[in-house]
Amino acid sequence: MASRNTEQSAGSISASPNATSSQCPPAMHPELLMAACQGYYGQLDLLLNREDTEVIVNVDGSTEYAASLLLQGATPDGDSALHIVASSGDGDRYVKSAEVIYSRAKHLLAARNGRGSTPLHCAARAGNFAVLSLFIDLARREEEAGAVDSRIRTRTLLRMQNKPAGETALHEAIRAAHMPMVGELMTADDCLARVPSHDGTSPLFLAVSLRHHAIARELYKRDSQLSYSGPHGQNALHAAVLRSQVMNELLLGWNKDLIKQQDQQGNTPLHFAVSTESDYTGFFPRYIMPVDSGTSITPFLSVKEQPLDLTKQLLEADAHCAYQADKQGSYPVHIAASAGMLSAIIFLVTRCSGCAGLRDNHGRTFLHIAVKKRRYHVVAYACRTPLLGSILNLQDNEGNTALHLAVEAGDWWTFAYLYANKHVDLNLPNISRHTPRELSVRTIPTGVYCMLNSRILIQQALISANATRDICRLDGMEVDHNPEPDAGVDAQLTNSTQVTGIGLALVTTMAFGATFSLPGGYRADDHPNGGTPTLGTSNFFQGFLMANSLAVACSSLAVLSICFYGMPGYDYSMRCLHFNLSLWLGGNAVICFSISLVLAVYIILASVSLGTAIAIILALASVAIFYANSLLERYIILLIGILNRVGIVPILRSNIFKALFLLGWPVLVIFFCQEIYAWRHHTWI
Repeated sequence: MASRNTEQSAGSISASPNATSSQCPPAMHPELLMAACQGYYGQLDLLLNREDTEVIVNVDGSTEYAASLLLQGATPDGDSALHIVASSGDGDRYVKSAEVIYSRAKHLLAARNGRGSTPLHCAARAGNFAVLSLFIDLARREEEAGAVDSRIRTRTLLRMQNKPAGETALHEAIRAAHMPMVGELMTADDCLARVPSHDGTSPLFLAVSLRHHAIARELYKRDSQLSYSGPHGQNALHAAVLRSQVMNELLLGWNKDLIKQQDQQGNTPLHFAVSTESDYTGFFPRYIMPVDSGTSITPFLSVKEQPLDLTKQLLEADAHCAYQADKQGSYPVHIAASAGMLSAIIFLVTRCSGCAGLRDNHGRTFLHIAVKKRRYHVVAYACRTPLLGSILNLQDNEGNTALHLAVEAGDWWTFAYLYANKHVDLNLPNISRHTPRELSVRTIPTGVYCMLNSRILIQQALISANATRDICRLDGMEVDHNPEPDAGVDAQLTNSTQVTGIGLALVTTMAFGATFSLPGGYRADDHPNGGTPTLGTSNFFQGFLMANSLAVACSSLAVLSICFYGMPGYDYSMRCLHFNLSLWLGGNAVICFSISLVLAVYIILASVSLGTAIAIILALASVAIFYANSLLERYIILLIGILNRVGIVPILRSNIFKALFLLGWPVLVIFFCQEIYAWRHHTWI
């Protein structure tokens, strides 16, 4: 009787004879490891038969043939011989090898390796269907044998979880995308899909997250009461809205209550659906781009699925989810604004009009969020939509409107959209009693700025619209003027002059070279006017000479001004004056050189191919206008905003005509001289 009990204990797939749990198993014999890896079942049988001659004496004095000492060995990772066979292959020889090992040591069927995985886990992970089916069949046989003290049955074996993830063999089969294996496991235990891992990941959640749609359908077909749970309190619908619209439809059909469930942060599936980040790339190519850690980049070819259809599906299933906030108080409309998903915002505020005025824990609307995240197209939509006029001046818990946040961030484009809307109040103070203009003064760090700088333009726009500052003595808020710059500002100017000087030197070199490489060449020496330009009598040639001469003069003076700036003997104000002169003269030099290039092309080709000349000139002009737009665009937007705010009269009273004259005087001089020459010599060609 004692011998029989011992045999049953040795045959149990949970027992581990001849070894205690505290002892480390010996290293696996190389011959056994090679035979298990290669599926050499004949060699395995020979090795184990040789070892079966050894007899172990029990404490009570009885004897039995114990499991082979060879099978007590393990790899450094804790794999037994049965683990090795399960991971190595799926042919007939591996099935027979597993049977040979199991016949000698039945307890290995439930043995765990160093990662807590059973041979069943290993077979599922490797996609070895035949071996996995054998293990399930072996467990069934033992269950049918009706061993009274057998602690492991088929269901218990299938539900064993590895470490540290706590996943069953079904999780491994799903990860391997092996449909027959999933079917075999679910046939053996139709409730296996209800067992999540330690972090809450159910088999269905795993299938959805890996986009294994067919497996997800099979799981639900086998068990309609399966678990939908996922990690961090999520459910399968949280994964579906980020993975597949098809899966989203299926899950809503299976269980509509999923849409209301929140994860540990309070996010519903709708929060996830509208969180797909989007960004407007603009017309210009982006060869370099700033990237913030934790944010995705905008691809050149956007092939991602837009979430608008998903948003529609979720709202049609349950419109109340649009009014469900997370633990930060953020509603789906806030999340959509943060991600820049304009299509989702339009659908939300149109379908659920009350969403527009919802506030988070900081009292912010979706417009506040869009301004902070610099989602320009969202801000533009809010400013041009009359339905959203009521939220333009809403203040958060600190009293800041969206305009306050735009000014504080120093972002020109979000400010410009708000500034252009006449319903946006420019004079509302926040809790600190600061108006937007006051913030524009206080938030500019000490330094040297270009007039195209966003903070400078913002302050100019507010001043032009007669926006107010704080109600206090303004002179008491001014910082004492320091006539000398600090080291950082001086280094900033020095670096900028190096780049400017190189550019001006290139323009000077090209213009000087063009002076002695005239279009049309020179007359021969035997000609009455030998050595003179062939096209010297053309009024366009005279314009070319004037343009090129001005380019040389302006660029040379600009380089000279740069040199004056570098002299330490000058005071700071004089150095800044020369630096500004160099920029102004350098811009004029570029304009003059561009005009001389256009005139040279026309002079050479006009008499031969007028159409080609005009086409080239138009192409050059298009490139110039296209590039100038990147420099002047902000000024144009500023003028449009001021015109919309205060009308045209203040603009006419400003220095705009002076600025236009300083920018365009070379054009006037060149064409005036050209036309004077044509009038005097009657050469209008």
